[in-house]
Amino acid sequence: MEDEASGAARFRASAEIDFPKIDAYFESIIESIATHDMQVIRKGPCCRVVSDFGTAQLEALPGQLLLTVETDDRAALNRMKYALYGPISFIAARENPVIVWSGDDTGLTPLDDLRVVQVKETAQLTPHMRRIVFSGADLGRFDRIDQLHCRLIFQPKGTRVPEWPGLDANGHIIWPEGRKLDTRVYTIRAIDAAKGEVTIDFVLHAHAGPATRWAMAAAPGDVIGMVGPAANGLEPAAFYVFAGDETALPGIARMMAALDRSATGHAFIEVDGPDDVQKLDCPPGISLNWLFRSGAPAGTTTQLQEAVRAVIWPSDLSSAFFWGGCEHKAFRKIHRLLRHERGLPRDRMVLYSHWHRLLSEEQIIEEGASAYLPD
Repeated sequence: MEDEASGAARFRASAEIDFPKIDAYFESIIESIATHDMQVIRKGPCCRVVSDFGTAQLEALPGQLLLTVETDDRAALNRMKYALYGPISFIAARENPVIVWSGDDTGLTPLDDLRVVQVKETAQLTPHMRRIVFSGADLGRFDRIDQLHCRLIFQPKGTRVPEWPGLDANGHIIWPEGRKLDTRVYTIRAIDAAKGEVTIDFVLHAHAGPATRWAMAAAPGDVIGMVGPAANGLEPAAFYVFAGDETALPGIARMMAALDRSATGHAFIEVDGPDDVQKLDCPPGISLNWLFRSGAPAGTTTQLQEAVRAVIWPSDLSSAFFWGGCEHKAFRKIHRLLRHERGLPRDRMVLYSHWHRLLSEEQIIEEGASAYLPD
């Protein structure tokens, strides 16, 4: 539709969602939206969301959630709808909220943040880590130290003419001919946008899922898609603590390499054994500690939370910053320790449940917040 004041094309849509338990979910929904490279501005029960492709507003009323989205670009309207639909449907999966949009209908649109890359080279870093360097064009959007993750869309081996999903007018992903492709979220280990290269380190899990199987078979020329970026990364601080298992190692390594050489703090990385240790670019003031499971299954030890518990924090916690990622059980314990026992401010920590020992990603999505968020 036409904006009468400016003469610019504006596209708008809105939705009214029956949501009896909105008060129990609203904060978590807002926090999830904020991790996807969008600015969140709170005003009581209202929340304005600003991104580089559009704006939105969420308003929590008794038993109801009101949504509005607005964009300048036609294709971006569906993307803005998805930016709300994804977090709401995941966080409140048990409530099964139904979102029906009214307003402008832009039909099926492509994923405008999709970049197609192909394998350039592979290397076995350690027994449990495989590095893959991809080449592609227009990768600048991923060159962010504050947004570390991307979602990979895997094409079947031998695909000659790849097809990619789009977004419909409800903000839902539509797969080509109904064939859902495997996807997983990964950390960007390194990127050289000018050179058109992005590096991703794949943990080779004992019980191989679709991403591990793809990585083990990957060869030069294989094609995948990347969307994103998302997930909060490095923040300025006077004292840093990093903690994670193998899944967090690429992010920790990348952030430590980006720190000023005068940075101080600690890094705790849990791996299976000495063969999994990597040489990292670490400031001299960051003590790097490798924690070995020594054959214990990943996700079953308490080493990470014990290491974090032993940290001596500065008296001014607003000058500290924590970043971590690990299995869900350890994630919950570390979150409880930092927030409720140590009192670390919410805005001075980034902690992710990177995986769940008992659930696949598909099962986590079906389960929703209870399988991903802290207690």
